[in-house]
Amino acid sequence: MRPARYPRSAAAILRSVPPRDRAMLRRLGLDLDNPAHAELFVEGVRAADDAIADQVRWERERLR
Repeated sequence: MRPARYPRSAAAILRSVPPRDRAMLRRLGLDLDNPAHAELFVEGVRAADDAIADQVRWERERLR
């Protein structure tokens, strides 16, 4: 399976967050302008990307 746009750079991940979502995250205490918060967010997005890719691989193997 060819990874779709992965791995994305941290900058690309952060640029993909719309202003409305950034505001919501800020209200929840996660300011993406803070380097430590941004790093945590990017790690979470990459972990989710990996989990989704693993699930897709698992489903493809089982449905053959």
